[in-house]
Amino acid sequence: MIDVTTQAIDRAFVRFLDRVASPDLRSDERALLRQLATLVSSMRTEGHSCLNLAEVTGAAIRVDAAPPWRCPAPPECSALLRRAGVASAPNADPTTPLVIDGYRVYLRRYHGAEQRLADTIRRRTAAAVTPLTPEELSRLAPLFRSLFPDASTRTDWQALAVAASLLRPLVVVTGGPGTGKTTVAARLLALQLARTPGARVALAAPTGRAAARLAESMAQAAARESLPEAVLAALPRDGRTLHRLLGYLPATDRFRHGADHPLAEDVVLIDEASMVDVLLMDALCSALKPSARLIILGDPDQLASVETGFVLGDLVEAAGARCAERDTRHGRMLAETYQQLAGANCTAVPVDAVPPLRDAVVRLHHSWRFGRRPGIGALATAASLGDADGVWSACERPEWTDVRQLPPASTPAALMEALREPLEAYLATTTPEEALAALARFRILCAVRDGAQGIAGVTAQMERWLRQQQRPVTGWYEHRPVLITENDDVTGLHNGDVGITLAVDGIPLVHFPDGAGGVRRFAPARLPAHETAWAMTVHKAQGSEFDEVLLVLPAEPVRLLTRELLYTAVTRARECITLMGTREIMATAVTRTTTRHSGLAERLRD
Repeated sequence: MIDVTTQAIDRAFVRFLDRVASPDLRSDERALLRQLATLVSSMRTEGHSCLNLAEVTGAAIRVDAAPPWRCPAPPECSALLRRAGVASAPNADPTTPLVIDGYRVYLRRYHGAEQRLADTIRRRTAAAVTPLTPEELSRLAPLFRSLFPDASTRTDWQALAVAASLLRPLVVVTGGPGTGKTTVAARLLALQLARTPGARVALAAPTGRAAARLAESMAQAAARESLPEAVLAALPRDGRTLHRLLGYLPATDRFRHGADHPLAEDVVLIDEASMVDVLLMDALCSALKPSARLIILGDPDQLASVETGFVLGDLVEAAGARCAERDTRHGRMLAETYQQLAGANCTAVPVDAVPPLRDAVVRLHHSWRFGRRPGIGALATAASLGDADGVWSACERPEWTDVRQLPPASTPAALMEALREPLEAYLATTTPEEALAALARFRILCAVRDGAQGIAGVTAQMERWLRQQQRPVTGWYEHRPVLITENDDVTGLHNGDVGITLAVDGIPLVHFPDGAGGVRRFAPARLPAHETAWAMTVHKAQGSEFDEVLLVLPAEPVRLLTRELLYTAVTRARECITLMGTREIMATAVTRTTTRHSGLAERLRD
C-alpha cells in the first residue's frame, strides 16, 4: 500500500490539470487523470524529480482518506496523459505541463532542468583532457609535493582529487566526515591559483550557515599549509549562498546570472552539495562560463536536499563511486599526472578506457576524525550500510565511551541528564563570547518537529527543567538560544545561524558570532524569522559539528526516520553521541533508506 497525503499545492495542480485536459475524456478516464495528477504532484512535494510509473504499477494507492486504487501499467497511463493533451514526449510539444520520458512522468520544469544538467555534466566530463605542459609540471610539482609529502610512498586519494581538478573542468570530491574534503579544497585552490595567478575564485554553499562555515574551515586549512604568499593572499576569505552567488531575484523567481550573463569566476567551489537540488544545480551549471572549473564537495550518504532531486547521489552513483564499491580504477592520464606531480607511481588501477565521469569523481575513504573516537566511526559506518545489528553493537560496547544509548526520557531531568555537564557549563557563562563557545560544544537534535520527542516537546521539557532550577523562562530570558530560520541581507544573518540571549545593562540582546572571533549584537525586534533553539532538527544541523550530540528519536516510526537521517545525526558529533530511543526504532531507521526518483543517474551513465 502506498499512502499519499496531499498538500494544498497538490490539490491545486489536480484542479489545473482537470481544467486544461481534453473535454472528450470519459468519466473513468478523467478520474484516472486526477489520480495520476495527484501522484505526479505529491512525488515532487516529497523530493522526487518525477513519477516513476514502473515503481507504482499494480500498487494499491490510498490518497488521504479515499478508498485505495491500483495504478495501471505505464503504457496505459502514458496513453491517457497524451490523449488528455496534458503530456508529450521530450522535445515534442513545449506547451504541455507534463513530459513523458520513457516510464517517467515529469513536471516540465523539472524535466528541462534534469536534461540540461545531464547535458552540461556530460559535456564537461567528456571534454578533451589536455595533459599538463612541462612548464606547468615544473612549476606545480614542488608545491604539490610539499602539500602531499606522503603521495610518493602511497596513493594519497586527496592528492589524486587535486590532480583530477588540474585536468578536468568538473571534479566531485566525496567522502564521509573527517576524510579531509575541506583540506583537499584548500590545497586544490592553492594549486589552481599557482597554475593561473589572478584567477577569480568563489566559495559557495546551499545555506548561509554552510557558506560561513566553509569560509572558516578554508581559512583554518589554509593557515596550516605552507603556501606561497601570493597564493595565500589570493584565496577567498568569504563564502556565499548559491542564491547570492547567482543573484537571485525574488520578484521574478529567476537569477541574474545565467547562460546569457555568466559568472565572472574562473573557479567555483561548492560545499555541502548533498543539499543542492536539481533546479539550483542546473541554474549554477548554466551560469558558469565555458572555461570555468566547478569543484563539488559533499557526502552522498547524508540527507538529500529538502527540495527536489538528489544531484550528488546521482553523480556518485553514475560514476560507480558509492562507499561500498571502493572502485580504485581511474584513467591512465590521471594516474600518469599523479605520478608526474608526486614523483611516484599511483597505485590506483590505471585503465585505458573508463567512463569520463569516473575520473571526475574521487572518493576519500580514510576518516581522520574517528581515530580517537572508534565508536562514532563504527556507528556511522553501520548506519550508512544499513546494518541494524552493527548500530546496536556500537551502542553496547562498554569500551567505546563516545557512544551511548538511553531509553526515551520520561521526565525533563532524564532528558537533561544526557547533557548535564555541557548544559550546566553553558548556563554558568556570563559573557556572550563564553556562552557562544559553550553552546557550540553541544546540541540536542530531533528527527521531527512535533510531538513529545520532537522540537516542540523537547523545548517544553527543557524550559520545564529550567523552571525547576529556579530560572525564568518567559520572553527573552537569559541564555535563551535562538535559531535564525531565513536569510536576511539587512542584518547579515543567515538561515541556520544560532545566537544566545544575554542582557547588556539590563537590556536583552541576542548575540551571534561574527566569524572572525568577535560577536554581533541585535535587539530582538531586529531579528528575522527565528525560533528557540534548545533543540533543532537533524536537517537544520546538516553542515555543522558539535563536541557532544544528543539525538532524540521518536517513539513510533515516522516517514522522516531513515538511514540517512541517522547517519547525518551521528556524524554531527566530534567527541560523543547519545542516542535516546529504543533498539526497535533504531533498527527501523537504518533499514529504511531515502530513494529519490529521477532520471539523472541513468542519463549520465548513457
